[in-house]
Amino acid sequence: MTGKENRQGLFRIGSVMVFTLLLMIGLAVCFDTYYDLNDDTVMKDIISGTYTGTPSGYSIQMLYPLSYLIAVLYTAIPGVPWYGLFLYLCQFGALVVIAWRLTGLVKSKKLQAGMLIVEAVVAAAMLFRNFVYVQYSVTSGLCMAAAIFWYIVGEEEENWIAGLKQNAVAVVLVWCAFCIRTELCIMLFPFLLLAGLVRWLSEEKIFTMENVKKYISLIVVALVGMVLCYTIDVCAYSSAEWEDFRDFFDARTDLYDFYGIPSYEEHQEFFEEAGLSQESYTLLQNYNFSLDEEINTELMQNLAEYQTEQAKQGENLYWIAGMVFKNAPKQAVWLYKEYLLKQVPYLIIAAYVLYFLLAFLRKKSGCYWKILLLFGVRSILWMYLFMAERIPERITTPLECAELMVLIGWIVQEVRVQSATAVMKERAQHGYIYMKQMGTVLLLGFCGVMTFVITVEQTGQEYMRRIEANQRWEALISYCKEHQENYYSVDVYSSTSYQGDIYSEKIFKEVDNSYRNFDVCGGWVAKSPLMYEKLEKSGIENLERAFLLEEDNVFFVAACDKDISWLREYYTEKGYEIEIEVIDTIYADVEEAFYVYDLRTIN
Repeated sequence: MTGKENRQGLFRIGSVMVFTLLLMIGLAVCFDTYYDLNDDTVMKDIISGTYTGTPSGYSIQMLYPLSYLIAVLYTAIPGVPWYGLFLYLCQFGALVVIAWRLTGLVKSKKLQAGMLIVEAVVAAAMLFRNFVYVQYSVTSGLCMAAAIFWYIVGEEEENWIAGLKQNAVAVVLVWCAFCIRTELCIMLFPFLLLAGLVRWLSEEKIFTMENVKKYISLIVVALVGMVLCYTIDVCAYSSAEWEDFRDFFDARTDLYDFYGIPSYEEHQEFFEEAGLSQESYTLLQNYNFSLDEEINTELMQNLAEYQTEQAKQGENLYWIAGMVFKNAPKQAVWLYKEYLLKQVPYLIIAAYVLYFLLAFLRKKSGCYWKILLLFGVRSILWMYLFMAERIPERITTPLECAELMVLIGWIVQEVRVQSATAVMKERAQHGYIYMKQMGTVLLLGFCGVMTFVITVEQTGQEYMRRIEANQRWEALISYCKEHQENYYSVDVYSSTSYQGDIYSEKIFKEVDNSYRNFDVCGGWVAKSPLMYEKLEKSGIENLERAFLLEEDNVFFVAACDKDISWLREYYTEKGYEIEIEVIDTIYADVEEAFYVYDLRTIN
C-alpha cells in the first residue's frame, strides 16, 4: 500500500469516526436518551438485576446467548447501563457500517464528506425519534438494514470464499439482529434475500457451480449462526417451569397482540366451561392477571384455540393460510392504499423515483423488474401487518428503513456501473461522472431535510410531554425505594403512561440498578419463574392472599384517576369481603399521582 493510499485510508477512518461522534454529541447536547417502552425497561431490569436482585440472562424477549453476555457485564460492573449502551452502540454501529461502505465507493474527499452529511440527514430524518427513545425492535431492524446495504454495494466476488470474507460484516449484523429481536429479523429477511436474488440474476452466467456456491454458502452460514443461537436459547429455557411459561407467553401474545379477547357476554358459555368468572375475566381485560392463579397456561391456550375456531367460522376474525387475522384482505388493501397515499416517507418515494430515473435508460439495468419485486415484497409484508392489525412504529420504522437501504444500495450500484462504463468509453467524462454522483447525493439530502424538519418538531413535542409524564413515574420509584420494607403491586395500566404519554427511564443518567421492591400486577413477565422468584424474595407465596395478610407490608398502587372497584368485585367472587383504604398518596411535585391501597378482610 502506497503512502497516498495510507493517507486516504486514515482520512476515511477519521471522517467516519468524526461523523459518528458529532451525531452522538449533537443528540446528547439537545436531548437525554430514554428507553422507549416498558418492554425495554423491563428487559433492562431483568438483565441488570433490578427485577430479582441478580442479573439474569432470561430476558424472555431477547435470545439467551446475548442476554447472558450482557448480564455478565452487569455482574462485573453493576453501575454501567450495559443494556442501553449495547442498544445505543448497535444503532450507531449500523450507521458506521453504512458510512464505511459509502466512503469506500469514491476517492474524492469532498464527495466522501458530502456522502457522510447526507447519511446524517437521512438517518436523522428516518430515525431521529428512535435515537432519543431507544427501542430494541428498532435496533434489530437497523442491524438488518445495515446488513442489507453492506451486501448490496459490495464488489463482485471471485469465488464463494471471497464472498464469505467480504460479507462477514453483513452476516454478523444478521446474527446480532436475530438475537436482539428474532421475529423482526425474520420479517426483514425477505429484503436481504431479494438483494441476493437481484445480484445473482445480474451475473453473466447465472447457473454456474461457482455462483451457486457463492450465494448459497452465504445463506447457509447466516442460517447456521441463527439456528445455533436459537438452539442455545431453547436449551436455556428447557426447564419445566420455563417451558410452561413460554407456552403461556405464546398464547398470551396471540390473544393480546393478534386475536383479541372474546367478549364475556357473547361467549359466556365458553368461559363458564373454562371456569373463568366475569370478575377474573376483568383481570384479563385490565392485564392484572398476576393476581389470579387460575389464569394459567391451560386457560390461555384454550382461549387462543377458541379464537382460532371462531376465525375458521368467520366470527369477527379471519382464517387465512392457516393464520388468524383481525382484518379481511379487502380491508387490508384499503388500509394499505391509505398508507401509500398519505404516510409513505418522502425519502422512500424519492428513492424509488431517483433509482428509476437513473436506471431506465440503461440497457440491462433491470430496473422494472427490480422495482416490481421490491414493491411486491414490501406490499406482502405491509398487507400482513394490516390484516393482523399490528402496525406499531417499532415495526413499521425498521420495515421502511430496510426498504430504503435496498433502494439506496441499488442507486449506488447504478451510479457505479454508469460511471465505470463512462470511464471505459472516454476519460474526459470524469467531470460529468462527478456531477452525477454529487447530484444524486444532493437530491437525497434535500428529501432528507424535508423529512428531518417534520421529525424533529414531532420528537421535540413528544419529548416535552414525556418529561412531564415521567415526573409521576419517577415519584413512584422514589416512594418505593424509601419504603424498602414493603412490597408494592402496581396496576398495569397505571404503570405504562399518563394522558397517552409513555413512561420512560433515562439510559445514561440517574442509573440505578439496585433491586426494586415493586412489580406491575401483570404484563409479559407475569407468571414467569422470574416473577415467582421476585415474590419469594419478598416472602410472598401467593399474591392474591398476600394482600389480605395482617402483616400489612404488601400494598396495591394505582393512578389516582383509576377505578379499582374491580378489585373488590374480584375478591368478593373469591369469597372474601374486603375493605380498600387509601393509606398514602404519591405526589409528582404538588399534584396527586398515585394512591397506595391497603386491602383488609372484613371480620
